[in-house]
Amino acid sequence: MNPKTILAFLFFLTIQGASQDVPKPQTEAQCKFSDGKKITVTYSPQLRNYRLVTDGELVTVKGVTVPAGDYTAIRRWQSPDFWDLVLWKRLHASQHADLPPLPMSVAMATLPVGNFGISFDQAGGGCTLHWASEKTNTLLSLEFTEKNTDLPVLP
Repeated sequence: MNPKTILAFLFFLTIQGASQDVPKPQTEAQCKFSDGKKITVTYSPQLRNYRLVTDGELVTVKGVTVPAGDYTAIRRWQSPDFWDLVLWKRLHASQHADLPPLPMSVAMATLPVGNFGISFDQAGGGCTLHWASEKTNTLLSLEFTEKNTDLPVLP
């Protein structure tokens, strides 16, 4: 084989191997409950939006019920100390259902969440969503728990 061909081939292999070492940006965060149900948040670079999908009915720490489903998720800034999470689900081509805004806890961002900006912590029977905002240097949090269907609803 020609030495130039061998060098070109080795150069190609080196480039190919180096490109595989570059980590792909994370576009999904997930939390699983003990019964196997889960919450997943994904980011679509093409649509430039976030989706929150849950396969079980959830309750937030503020008592708002989030039915199982596929939602578009938006962080909404009201003031530096007040943010909420808005979830809406498309029903038909021109109709969508909004849930009440879900108030989020706000703290100064001290821990890196990763290049995705969203992560979950799982503790006990709950999953806490953390959403970092680089522009405001804040870490937004919202705790979800599974809806307990065994307990009676109190008036």
